[in-house]
Amino acid sequence: MNFILNTGRTVWQGASMELGKDIQYYVDSAAICYMNEDQLNAVGVKVGDSVKIASDYGSVVVKAVLAKEEQPEDMVYVPMGPWANKVIRPTTDSTATPSFKNIPITLEATDEPVLDMPSLMATYNKVHNF
Repeated sequence: MNFILNTGRTVWQGASMELGKDIQYYVDSAAICYMNEDQLNAVGVKVGDSVKIASDYGSVVVKAVLAKEEQPEDMVYVPMGPWANKVIRPTTDSTATPSFKNIPITLEATDEPVLDMPSLMATYNKVHNF
């Protein structure tokens, strides 16, 4: 299904980042996609299921979670972090900040696992040949 992705900070993502990016709490706080209940149903997933997000810039697997506040019908939200960074526009148009908002994506159910931080970082190296 087609959606618009927005990213930004959350209290939980920010707090977990300070505790350490290599802990499960960080994965649980940042490797998630906030969706409305009707969006979960339309995609055919339940809270806690893996979903694959794909854009023109890449793809990533995160867990579906229920949005705490109703979102616009076509919008989903992923907290800032390396999972969101896999699908946002990397160019900055000389602003030194990538585009974190209004990214066209597709979102689908998947059996693929959500990667932990070291495994996710290894995928960056493969893509960019570092």
